[in-house]
Amino acid sequence: MEEKAINRYGVAKVISSLLHPYLIIALAVTMVAYKACYSSGDWIKWTVVALLLVYLFPLSYMQAKAAVVARKTGIQVKFRDFFREQPNEMLLLACLLGIPSTLILYLLGSPPDIIVVIIVVAATSVVVALTNRVYRASFHLAVLTSLSFPLVVIVGLSPLTVAPFILLLGLSRCYLGEHTPSQLLSGFFIGLLVTGGIFYSFGFFTLSQ
Repeated sequence: MEEKAINRYGVAKVISSLLHPYLIIALAVTMVAYKACYSSGDWIKWTVVALLLVYLFPLSYMQAKAAVVARKTGIQVKFRDFFREQPNEMLLLACLLGIPSTLILYLLGSPPDIIVVIIVVAATSVVVALTNRVYRASFHLAVLTSLSFPLVVIVGLSPLTVAPFILLLGLSRCYLGEHTPSQLLSGFFIGLLVTGGIFYSFGFFTLSQ
């Protein structure tokens, strides 16, 4: 019985890791870039540039912050625990992910659809960070829900293809004890409402559709 519980925990851990937002954003950007670009060269170029910008600024800050904290306290910081438990740090990371990347890609003439992917992730992350000052919503589920929009609306995947992954992530996070069902639902609805609003404002669909 105990062995089965350990196996289930291991499976839940693997699912949670594979569906981590920082991995799924790479998949979403790559697929959207493929759809938005007319040549393989442009696809590779814009995918590499976008992902470099998306990861560069937040990761650079995290490394610098960890070094400063370690120097002051002598304690090695765990990124996951430090940034998850401090909404202001999460908010700053969301801004570092979205603002520089969006501006640079816009100035470089990136396909708009790639910029939209980054905007929805950053905006969703900002709302989660602000929410987490008073109530802990699921960042993982919010961002995965957010990324489902470009995968369905821009790339053309069926909602029935994407929905099981959202459910799997929610179940795994709940089983691991990372979130309660209400926290998962909060994350889901944040991703749904924020990204739905952004896609509507960008003209991807209308309320009459």
